[in-house]
Amino acid sequence: MKKIFLILFLAISGNFVYSQCSTEVVVDSVSVLPNGDVIVAWQASPDVGIVSYDIYMHNPFTTANDSLSSTNTATLFYIIPYDTIIKYQIHEVGIVANCGAGIGISPVGGNYHNTIELTQTINICGASVNLTWNAYNDFNSGVNVLYNVYVNINGGGFLLVGTTNLLTYTYAGLSIGTNYQFFVRAIENSGLGPFTSSSNLVNVAGNFLKNPSFLYLFTGTVIDSSQILVEFYVDTTADIKYYNIKRALSADTIFSTINTVTNYHGIDPFIEYYDESVDAKNNSYLYQIEAINQCNQTKIISNIGKTMLLTVSSDLPSATNMLSWNFYEGWQGNVKEYQIYRLSKNDLSYNLIASILASTTTNTYLDDVSNELLGTGEFCYKVLAIEDNTVHIDNLPMATSSSNEYCVKHEPFVYIGNAFEPLSLFNPTFKPSAIFYDLSTYLFSIYDRWGHKVFETNNRDEGWNGKQNNSGNNLPLGAYIYLLKFKTTNGDDFQKRGTVTLIR
Repeated sequence: MKKIFLILFLAISGNFVYSQCSTEVVVDSVSVLPNGDVIVAWQASPDVGIVSYDIYMHNPFTTANDSLSSTNTATLFYIIPYDTIIKYQIHEVGIVANCGAGIGISPVGGNYHNTIELTQTINICGASVNLTWNAYNDFNSGVNVLYNVYVNINGGGFLLVGTTNLLTYTYAGLSIGTNYQFFVRAIENSGLGPFTSSSNLVNVAGNFLKNPSFLYLFTGTVIDSSQILVEFYVDTTADIKYYNIKRALSADTIFSTINTVTNYHGIDPFIEYYDESVDAKNNSYLYQIEAINQCNQTKIISNIGKTMLLTVSSDLPSATNMLSWNFYEGWQGNVKEYQIYRLSKNDLSYNLIASILASTTTNTYLDDVSNELLGTGEFCYKVLAIEDNTVHIDNLPMATSSSNEYCVKHEPFVYIGNAFEPLSLFNPTFKPSAIFYDLSTYLFSIYDRWGHKVFETNNRDEGWNGKQNNSGNNLPLGAYIYLLKFKTTNGDDFQKRGTVTLIR
């Protein structure tokens, strides 16, 4: 009887020990699904008599182990809805084997796994995103974890873009108008597996600083000797903080910033700037515009505009003025022609006197002013460069650029012979040839050697024919004294005295 009781006791005792849920359930991983739900996966427990697997959470408020739900023994994973995750602020979950009432559950708390929480910080200045996440250190294989970083661009499917053992990764080259999704996958055994855990998805919209698509220096044109107008056209849709106006002497091409134009909402894309710290009569200048964004980065630099420097040299004997200038540089359409303008006596504005095609590569012009007898003797010039036909952004017109104004003065030029022969076919009268004087003040007189006046006129076209007052008797051959008087264009008295020989 005792033997039967002992056998029955041992059988019952053995069955009780064997049925206890004593083995901790091995959790493979905890991952976040694309919709925010969390999936927990585990390995089957070797214990027998298991009636269910229970999902537990670590309560962040009470620090207690709270049961969330349970599954049947055939299921080795469980999905926790996103709403539940948010409601209970779940960050750590674990699995226990439940062997039923009166027997108990496997140990709880030792196999909790954290989810990987991925966050992002956008660097608008670097057009990049910095991804950071917490470590996944719950693999049974240890903490030697490799992290793969994945990106989905505009819904085109996830691509592996980087691997790291760190907890941060920077993705560069973000583009405006492009949508990105990222997640991180932890792989145990330094990437060998087999188990993995994935983070949540983070979305990054391409709302970054927009770079300008163009910046065009329309023209640099001389207003006067101390002022140059610089006009440039900007992309107002771009995220630009200000525009640097840069200048250099054309001789050394070393640019320096002379001023800035601050960008503002609603700014006119066609910007004018007057540079009033120049010596345009003696220098040609180079201009360039630099666009700076909110990150103080140079995003685009314009074309160069080179102003024209005009110089004029006068030749009194030939009554000519030689103009020379440097070519204008920088236009998209290059230069079509150079127009020559002159301002002289009684002119209220400059008059076009010549046009030179730029294709001739000529940058000089000789102006003959010998016929300008009624002129003041002072001539002012400008050269206007005309842009050749081209298609500009937003249908901007063809540009022009003016040189500096350059004035030269012709003092009275007088030619008087020293002999004449009244009976000659070639030289029958004696008179001076002069230009650039006031006709109303002209007086030409002839005296004999005793100082008697034999001829006088205030008509510049009338000469002495060798007779007394041009109508009396022929005067004897010999030396006579002439006196020429008039006022210069400046109002100064001009007088020239000399001798002429009358030949018969």
